[in-house]
Amino acid sequence: MKITLDLEQDFKEQFRNIIGSEAFDRASGYSMDKIKKVQFPDQTELYYFAPVEHRIPVFMTSINAKESEWYVIHMNIGGDIHLKRTEKHPSDYHRFVPSGVLLYCPGIVVKTNFPEGHRSELATIRIPKCFIDTYYEDSFIQNGQLLVYEDLEYDIKKRIRVAIKGMDNKLKCHAIVMEVIEHLFHKIKSNASQSKVIALHNDDIHNLLTASGFLKNPLSNNIPSIGELAKIAKMSPSKFKASFKQFFGRPPHQYHFTIKMEYARNELKKGRKTPVELSHELEYSHPSNFTSAYKNYFNVVPSSDFVKG
Repeated sequence: MKITLDLEQDFKEQFRNIIGSEAFDRASGYSMDKIKKVQFPDQTELYYFAPVEHRIPVFMTSINAKESEWYVIHMNIGGDIHLKRTEKHPSDYHRFVPSGVLLYCPGIVVKTNFPEGHRSELATIRIPKCFIDTYYEDSFIQNGQLLVYEDLEYDIKKRIRVAIKGMDNKLKCHAIVMEVIEHLFHKIKSNASQSKVIALHNDDIHNLLTASGFLKNPLSNNIPSIGELAKIAKMSPSKFKASFKQFFGRPPHQYHFTIKMEYARNELKKGRKTPVELSHELEYSHPSNFTSAYKNYFNVVPSSDFVKG
């Protein structure tokens, strides 16, 4: 089933009209009680789309017109719960890697496919352009870049969940949303200042996202080489390295390392694995090497994050 979403218009009202379609109801499992919205005095909006499992494939086109007065932060806070095959062993690692954050700028068209059986849980923040003009006098978005990606870190995902849970407390919810926006924009601005700007077209972004998928398995050290990833992204190795770092904020090998560390942290905090078990699973030669890597990344030792079941 195909649906189109206008990012300039109220999302909840658009879905109210879409959900009125019997075909969409069969396809998505959505109902209006699964969509929540809160609007703040500065016109910023937070939407929450509760978990649903798509019964048939859904193809969504999101359009933010060039003259749009809105920016949209889109966060996948759930992830696919279905088992994925990791080498020879089934693993639901996709639940625990950093979920993506996408900033949709004016002039972008994004197409998203939700396959049959896919389970999605989403949070979206809609920000008026005047808000950005007020608080960010200099442009923090690289010239011509219409789609900006950042990892959704564990702590920020946790804060978003607190905001969603407390949507009835508008003041507290607003404060958390402002905190998330500031954190994300600070990262974007910091990353933009560290590298030469490369004009990335929609096809480039799509190919980079495709290539990044080969780095998202935290349980494998056999990741493709730069040359292989560049071929997947349909770029020269030099352009791929520069484009990947610009879009994701770090080189491919560091991106993969981030995936591993975030996976480990989630496993520890959920009490599913001990630090020693993770050191073996992530193929460290000795638990002390894993401890050092973890401490260098999070500034705490793994045992500090481990929650006993």
